Amino acid sequence: MTDAKRLEPPAPDASSDATISIARANALALLWLPIAAALVLAPFVVVWGRGALGPGLGHLLSLAVLLPTMAVSIVLHELLHAAGFLLFGRVPRSAVRVGVHRSTLTPYATCLMPVAAAAYRGAALLPAIALGILPAIAGVIFGFGWLAVWAALMLAVAGGDLAAVWAIRRLPADTLVLDHSTRVGCTIVTSVALTAEGDSA
Repeated sequence: MTDAKRLEPPAPDASSDATISIARANALALLWLPIAAALVLAPFVVVWGRGALGPGLGHLLSLAVLLPTMAVSIVLHELLHAAGFLLFGRVPRSAVRVGVHRSTLTPYATCLMPVAAAAYRGAALLPAIALGILPAIAGVIFGFGWLAVWAALMLAVAGGDLAAVWAIRRLPADTLVLDHSTRVGCTIVTSVALTAEGDSA
């Protein structure tokens, strides 16, 4: 059984963080939108032509299909973040939280314990890979226009995750980081804080 004390994160070094503001992250995500679309749809059009893309685009972008598909996909996106923290960060399940922000009604996933920067990057990028890159490759190979469009949307949704990875780009892979509560990116956890937490556990 996990001790509740052990779930309290070590005190971070307030002077050492690798974050960017939400406003800047949103700006980067907006810049990423056309890039994500081009990365997926341009190869599809080159291989299969525009005609093969049209039916899939029209079907997926109809509101009756788009809204429930995006709702389920966004929830799956956050669950993949949670799975990434468990898989790469090797934290207990009780350290991972998945929920919905009441003010914005948007799903979220976060980890309450420090993980290595490499694990954080893996958890951040897992939805982009599983829901964006891999389906995009399958769509281009097999000529499924609807799958290519969906993959482009999922890759576009990952813009905020890419911003978080960008924020910690200079950190070595083994640096311990803690998901920031109000900004995009992480707070760097000091070895002194970790020692204090270990002594009190």
